[in-house]
Amino acid sequence: MADTKRWPGMGAISLVSYLRGLPPHVALSLLALALVLAAACGPAVHRSLGAVAWLGLIFVWAGLAFAAMHVAANGPRRLTLWIILIAAALIRVPLLVEPPYLSSDMYRYVWDGRVQGNGINPYLHVPAAPELAHLRDGAIYPNINRSDYAPTIYMPTAQMLFWLITRFGDSVLTMKLGFLAFEAIAIAVMIGILRTLSLSPTHVVAFAWHPLTVWEIAGNAHVDAVLVSLMLMAVLAALRGRILTAGSIASAAVLVKPTALLLMPVFWRPWNWKLPLLLFGICAALYAPYLGAGRKALGFLSGYVAEEELGSGGGFRYLKLLESVTGPIPHGATLYLAAAGAGLLALALQIGFRSDRTPTATVRSTAQLLIVFLMLLTPHYPWYYLAIAPLLALQPRMLTPWVLATGGFLLYDVIEGDRMPPFALREACLHLTALAALMYDVWRTLGSSTEPALSRVEP
Repeated sequence: MADTKRWPGMGAISLVSYLRGLPPHVALSLLALALVLAAACGPAVHRSLGAVAWLGLIFVWAGLAFAAMHVAANGPRRLTLWIILIAAALIRVPLLVEPPYLSSDMYRYVWDGRVQGNGINPYLHVPAAPELAHLRDGAIYPNINRSDYAPTIYMPTAQMLFWLITRFGDSVLTMKLGFLAFEAIAIAVMIGILRTLSLSPTHVVAFAWHPLTVWEIAGNAHVDAVLVSLMLMAVLAALRGRILTAGSIASAAVLVKPTALLLMPVFWRPWNWKLPLLLFGICAALYAPYLGAGRKALGFLSGYVAEEELGSGGGFRYLKLLESVTGPIPHGATLYLAAAGAGLLALALQIGFRSDRTPTATVRSTAQLLIVFLMLLTPHYPWYYLAIAPLLALQPRMLTPWVLATGGFLLYDVIEGDRMPPFALREACLHLTALAALMYDVWRTLGSSTEPALSRVEP
């Protein structure tokens, strides 16, 4: 019990205390069974009882994943890992076969793969264009969001994977299975990183059993699964001293989502220009097959920025919260973007020029950049937080990733007629809680430099 007092989440701590009275493999199996049942019942709970009940289920689920990380640390390592991995597969089955209803993004993935499979550049036409009429069907096309005005926003690495996965089948299930394969790679790589950090490989349970990864990959098949997998592969390569390999993988990840750019300051060595040149060269090579679309190869990027009010500042929750107290701030969006950009740049430079190049410092620096970036961006969609889901395992003492990964579900509002608190209130609760968690993590880091015994590999 003394060890667990160092950890946040008193409810989960009480559960850990109870479960520690059981043999570890028994306790972990009971937790796994509870999560399989939660995954099987989740969609029905959401549809029949509403989002409030569903969110309650999600928060309990996250607490069980937190408890599992502690329970797993005390069991026989080989048996524990097998329980974790088998249970992770079983937890995903109910949502794998469930038609997606929280997000329709994967229909665009299948569509883009289909378009490319017919020899057409996916950046040339919106789905409703008459040039693509012969590709329409009753299963994919009617579910594509923004089909009549938005070209695809997905970048070349993602597009190539859409094409590859749809060669095995032109369906939602095939796309889900393709992304689950990337998630499996991410879990395997994460175990390698944990061992490199001298952390218990059983910590991977925090990622593998967390509701965010289950719902957003098995359930919604978001392309962020590929981003996470490639970023982890890049980090592992960097930890093994293969910086150019790490940079190459990260460069490919950038053209899944630009979030992967945050790895570059971590990998960079001062005044060595090989990495920036590598980034430019790989991105140019990946864009080359699509340049026949000309400027259209940028896709829906400008439209997305406008829709999310990123240019006007309306999409940044902390700015909106401040203006709710002070009133409109002249040039508020410009000032926010300038301050956020300057802060992120200062952190990137500090990390790029750091003297500590140990594996622990590398992972810590990656965590800092990802968390600060997402805190400043305040995205409106839960799946953006998949980028920090690996930190649940790799930085087990940090509270902020748990708040963002779990609280991100507050951003969902998809059941028509459901009684929910206003979106702005839910969004404010998430980001203010995340800010408090970040302050707590900073205070704890400054106040203590010791690792808890729980997170270390036992001799």
